[in-house]
Amino acid sequence: MSKLARTTLTTRPLTAAASKSLSAPGRCAAPASAVKASTIQSRRLATQATIRRASAVARPSRLIFAATPSSSRKLATSTALPNTSHHIDSDIVIVGGGVVGLGLACDLVASQSFNPSSTSNFNPITLIEASDLSSLRTWADDRAKYLSSQQASSSSSFSSSSAPPSTDNLDWENRVISLTSENLNWLKHLGVYPYLVEHRLRSINSMRVWDGLSGALLDFDSSDLSSSSCSSSSPSSTSQISVMVEISNLQQAMLQYLEQGPGKNICSIKHGAKVDSILPGSKIQAGSEAVEQDPWPLVQLSTGDAVQARLCVGADGPNSPVRKYAGIGDHGWPYNSKGLVGTLRCKGLESGEPMVGNTAYQRFLPSGTVAFLPLSHSTGSMVWTLEPQVAAALTQLHRDTAGSVDEPLARLVDAAFRLPWSHIERLFERVKAYTRYPLAEGQERDWSWLNSEIPTEAQWAEQGLGLPLPESGTGQVPPKIGSIDVKSVASFPLNLKHADAYLGASLNSSSLLPSGFLVGAMAALGLAPQGAGQGSGRARTVLVGDAAHTIHPLAGQGLNLGLADVRALSQTLSKALSAGADVGSYNALRGYARQRYWENQKMISAVDHLHWLYATTPVPLSQQADGGMAQRERDGLVKTAAKEAMGRGVVWARSTALEVINELGFVKNAFMRQAGSTATSASSAPCPTSRRTYSTCTRRTTLPKFSLGQQVRMHSSHPSGPLASDAYTSPAKQESAATTSTPSLASLTPSQRRALVDMLRVDHSGEIAANTIYQGQADIFGALGDTKNREMAKEMWETEKKHLQVMRALLRQHNVRPSLLLPLWSAAGRALGGLTAFLGPRSAMACTEAVESVIGEHYDDQLNELKTILEKEQVHDSLPLLSGIIKEFRDDELQHLDTAVQNESQQAAGHALLSAVIAAGCRGAIWVASRV
Repeated sequence: MSKLARTTLTTRPLTAAASKSLSAPGRCAAPASAVKASTIQSRRLATQATIRRASAVARPSRLIFAATPSSSRKLATSTALPNTSHHIDSDIVIVGGGVVGLGLACDLVASQSFNPSSTSNFNPITLIEASDLSSLRTWADDRAKYLSSQQASSSSSFSSSSAPPSTDNLDWENRVISLTSENLNWLKHLGVYPYLVEHRLRSINSMRVWDGLSGALLDFDSSDLSSSSCSSSSPSSTSQISVMVEISNLQQAMLQYLEQGPGKNICSIKHGAKVDSILPGSKIQAGSEAVEQDPWPLVQLSTGDAVQARLCVGADGPNSPVRKYAGIGDHGWPYNSKGLVGTLRCKGLESGEPMVGNTAYQRFLPSGTVAFLPLSHSTGSMVWTLEPQVAAALTQLHRDTAGSVDEPLARLVDAAFRLPWSHIERLFERVKAYTRYPLAEGQERDWSWLNSEIPTEAQWAEQGLGLPLPESGTGQVPPKIGSIDVKSVASFPLNLKHADAYLGASLNSSSLLPSGFLVGAMAALGLAPQGAGQGSGRARTVLVGDAAHTIHPLAGQGLNLGLADVRALSQTLSKALSAGADVGSYNALRGYARQRYWENQKMISAVDHLHWLYATTPVPLSQQADGGMAQRERDGLVKTAAKEAMGRGVVWARSTALEVINELGFVKNAFMRQAGSTATSASSAPCPTSRRTYSTCTRRTTLPKFSLGQQVRMHSSHPSGPLASDAYTSPAKQESAATTSTPSLASLTPSQRRALVDMLRVDHSGEIAANTIYQGQADIFGALGDTKNREMAKEMWETEKKHLQVMRALLRQHNVRPSLLLPLWSAAGRALGGLTAFLGPRSAMACTEAVESVIGEHYDDQLNELKTILEKEQVHDSLPLLSGIIKEFRDDELQHLDTAVQNESQQAAGHALLSAVIAAGCRGAIWVASRV
């Protein structure tokens, strides 16, 4: 049999007639002449089928799969087909009707690569789901009826007031996800979005993440994404980090799209049908020699039906039957934690609490993360990672007190975002102990003691800190909780799992080939999936979503990774279909595995390491509930001291990292984009990242603070009138008390005095670096014979020399030591200036633009700080003068920025990357110089 004919026979579906002939009992062996005639006839039919297929591919219309007629060739099966009530063939069978499975079906239907089947025993796409999906068909109507009834019953209570109602009257589910904007845009592209119940979506525009031991903070704001791209020309341009949506809302929208959308009748949905087994399909007998083909998986259902698949997609969750059939193992570990979820009803305006906004909150505690995710103006969702014993105790607490006037679990959730860890731990221990306390028959637990215990812990915490606990009105913590929906509290175990491969065929390789020998050797050493290179994998299988990977929920990326798998697999299959390839073959599918496996592995590993960084670090003794007494008794002095040193070191390091990242706008923007936030208008190239837009972007119609004309200022080296810095540079004014006497700072608070000292030290370091940057540029331009740009760099250098002279005088006057890293700032500035000048004038101007953007922002922050200092009484005369000097220097730096933009800084090669890296380095240097 030729290779071409063999391929054609492999990809051909089994028909009902063929299945019947296979299962007929008592068939005898055919004589040799019949075998020969049958072989000739089979080859003739194979050739005709190949010609028909080639002509179909050659036609410009899209490829359409259909069942081929049966032939007279002899077939044999490795597994006899069962006596089923109905047997069909399908090009693609998707096992699992969750969001991932339904999403894949929607994407394939929207790709227009399939046509509705004209025969009853063949479906282009078949989706199999064990649960009953009937309730999803009426889900939107049922929710609307519930909302109408709730509004009717409560209309009299708020009709007389213009204030918004305290409740949203919505029956929220506890199965919600944070859907990335990328995936939301994908739903819009498919046409699924119009089927979503839109008023049950809630955008997240900002996030507040902080360390529960140190308080180190990381703020995310989607407005930074808008300000970091020059795409504000469209009035509808918006950005968001993600969107909260219920799982059922997504499922019902996808189901409606499949059943009512433009591609209806392409996907056959079999719900309420559990997978009993998956067996390999047929082998082909060619003459006297059995040649094994890639068998089509045969999915046997509890309803008695059987579906034979050209490609079987496993979207069936962590315990995937498809993965087991394919022979794919997995690796991972349990976290010995549970995720506690619940729907939170906030107190609202009548209790003096703010409405729920569009901010998500997440606090990293030693027991795990606790997160508040907004669902509406009055409702949020909780995801709380806890030890199994604590999760069980809190679940019991909720069962005993749900619906009471003052729910203790709601008070505990409030405490988790506000109290220091030692007080939270003490409350956990008491709750666990109380649930273990035996009760007499018929006796109920009285939890009233906990409602008084939590305020007592709050008072002790405020006394110990010497500060009030954070309040929700400040935006530091979420609004206080009034109640938790009775049936919403549930817990689930947390695990990490990653399949060894995404394709069953990827485990197969000939051991006689060098590649097969290598794979087999790696498998023996544990460096490749078990069974790889031994032909143990079953082809025509592929995994997506939780069947391929499960991840810790702290980053909210589990389902989003699954939808990314769906998009990648659908694109891969569409390419195979357009090329006329067999969609179940390894060659057609391997692009998907290559694209997604390591992308998923990177995210899984990053989230896993983040979890262990916070969950396994020893808690410092001073922040333990008992002050570390139990640890000393258990571990002894030496081991306790070692754990204490490690714990304090790790807490300091991770907190410092959070503070540094919080100052690096481009890093935070990268995190937000990874989380799925993309601006609506993304055609323009990004501008340098900054919280304020000082950079002049020629494609921007308006600037938040300055327009191009407003940025052009008089250069201080060519003054048109008196300048504040003249007090330190003009010989006639250097004898005033404001410039010679050491100022008294008695009227300032310690934090203001410290801020003033840091201000002068950082500014002095910055002027050292700026001098050497322009010096390096002038030297390189001079060596290259570029007179024009050398003179431009020298002019800016002269301005920086004056700045440095003034900053040195201010350091001496205020008795402030310079940064200990001055040699580093000088060397780094010289290297940066020389390197960017060597890359060309535009690169040098891009360097100037990035540096001066950050410096302008930095000076503006200092002016705001000085404004609060100048409001004090009896401040020294030098302080108003210092404010005037910083204003003058800021204008000089922004003049340099304008010069850079006018000299084509934004046309530099790799402008976005170059400016982002330089700006990040400047912000990092500012942070270090203020401390060293």
